[in-house]
Amino acid sequence: MSLGLGPMDVRTIDAEVLNNDPDVLNISKHEIQRLFPVNNIRTVLLVTPPDGDHSMFDLVTAKRGRYWNYPPYGLGVLASHIRAEGIGVEILNLNNLILRQAQIAETADPAWFEEVLREGLGEAIATLKPDLIGVTCMFAQTHRSTLDVCHIIRDIEETAPIALGGVHITNSFMDEKTQASLINDFDIADFLFCYESEIAFRNFLRVINGDADLGDLTQVAFNRLQPRLYFSAKSIPTVDDMNVIPAHDLMEPQELNRNGKISGFYSLLPKQAKITTSLSNRGCRAQCTFCSVRNFNGIRVRRRSVQSVVDELSMLQNEFGIEHVMWLDDDFLYDREESLKLFNEMIRRDIRLTWDCTNGVIASSCTADVVRAAAESGCLGLTLGMESGNPEILRKIRKPGTVEIFLKAAEVLRGVEDINARVFLMIGFPGETYGQIMDTISVAREMSLDWYNVTALQPLPNTPIFDEMYASGLIGDIDFSDIRYNSGQYGKHRKMAEKSHDPLSVDFKNAFAHADQNLVPTRAELDEIWAYMNYHLNFKRLFFEQRPKKLRQQLAYVENIASLVAPDNAFATYFTGYLSYKMRGEIEPEIVSQLEATLARSDYWHQRSNDFLLLPDDLRNLDFSRHLEQGTSAG
Repeated sequence: MSLGLGPMDVRTIDAEVLNNDPDVLNISKHEIQRLFPVNNIRTVLLVTPPDGDHSMFDLVTAKRGRYWNYPPYGLGVLASHIRAEGIGVEILNLNNLILRQAQIAETADPAWFEEVLREGLGEAIATLKPDLIGVTCMFAQTHRSTLDVCHIIRDIEETAPIALGGVHITNSFMDEKTQASLINDFDIADFLFCYESEIAFRNFLRVINGDADLGDLTQVAFNRLQPRLYFSAKSIPTVDDMNVIPAHDLMEPQELNRNGKISGFYSLLPKQAKITTSLSNRGCRAQCTFCSVRNFNGIRVRRRSVQSVVDELSMLQNEFGIEHVMWLDDDFLYDREESLKLFNEMIRRDIRLTWDCTNGVIASSCTADVVRAAAESGCLGLTLGMESGNPEILRKIRKPGTVEIFLKAAEVLRGVEDINARVFLMIGFPGETYGQIMDTISVAREMSLDWYNVTALQPLPNTPIFDEMYASGLIGDIDFSDIRYNSGQYGKHRKMAEKSHDPLSVDFKNAFAHADQNLVPTRAELDEIWAYMNYHLNFKRLFFEQRPKKLRQQLAYVENIASLVAPDNAFATYFTGYLSYKMRGEIEPEIVSQLEATLARSDYWHQRSNDFLLLPDDLRNLDFSRHLEQGTSAG
């Protein structure tokens, strides 16, 4: 099919077109000859851009080591397949380079940011002399930085073709509403790869090197032609393809957490613990309307073999000294029997790694036997994907779960104290009312798990909820340069301190009494609701925690917020003091001083602390009686 975009027409090339339109073959051959005049790819450079452009970068945050610094796992998989073709390959992780250089930088203005990228790319290109440069763009927030990287590459190397791939490229290219904006921005790229691309990329290399025909091209667009040609046949990786262990040696797993953070549960680990990621399956059985996983990975869940996964874990442990793994799976506990096999095999082969599921698991998978086996194999953290506690919202967003299922999963998780159990909550769905948000808060309180990661909806291109909001006028013309996605509670911890006092700093029962329960909150009101939920669901309940293991986990988490994530967060500082008192019977004077300093320089935190009576004198006098007398019912 042709997606009509005026001067940017994309012509879809399938088997029928190839068989009946010789012009397509001639045009494609001419473009390949132009870009690869010697018809030979000997070396490939794979590049992961910074997680954001210079406008999103803060040097102080980087020096604290607070930014995420995940390994480019997908590029590692791709690199292994390229190696299997006898082609040289290197990975340049520009996100890690920026974070590493930030540790010694005195300033980080836009010129410094560009200079680091330019020097890193220049050295890699000069050393490898690549015949093809592949750049990944996984998320909408990396759109701008990916574009900057592409322009720097072209400044340095005029002739080497540039290929783009990743989730953001796929979502945006395959959606009529965003395709024009994407290809207009990235007209500098020669090729766009869609979906899981390791086999499509391998096929492409073989075509260029004369080992395959043009008809073997899959999931790739020739982006510099008019019209652009998109070879639409799919090459879905098989289980054997997925069992290829990524090229971890090119991803520097032993270095990444020196410069940034990996995993949402890193605060529960020793500070110098070596952390990396792994993947046991691809895809997700759920059909959540706000998620794009199925767009990229398809509608099925495909698992690697248990043997392959454990072989990878063994290598990470023994060759790289890795101590903790975060699973990248979107549906980690998809298959009960396979999950149990994996955990048992990890124990049998003496895999001593701890692990977590930061990405979340489907609640119905959290059966008692699976959760117990997970803990025995090293699990220290799981996050449940819940989003809403209102049945109507759950149906609208096609969430695979009910209130009853969430409560049952919570009961199971509460019974295994070694696992820090968290929950994803989301507010701001189209038409969601105060009353429906109140349902979410009520269910979350009843679940009584360890932490609630509250985010506001950010619709992704090529998702049902994006389409719905676009059709209703809630989303206008697409300009990727303006897209910014906060990072849940971490982004908000800092931003909320800049906002004025809100009306929701009251007890749970009366928080929404001022509002008609059938009204839909504005975006500004959602920010205030976020603050309310964060305090009442996460911080206030800590007054009543008694379990020693949970006290240790929660102290580590709030201490991390107060020292690393958001040092100006008065809630985190106060509760670092309180939990220290619960654990050790004393509070370090420095904690009291930090709280006093925050309240002195921030009108927001001064007002909020007075609202909730979270006062420095409480910490100084070790007197929390007014809070404890309220009991949990005050919530």
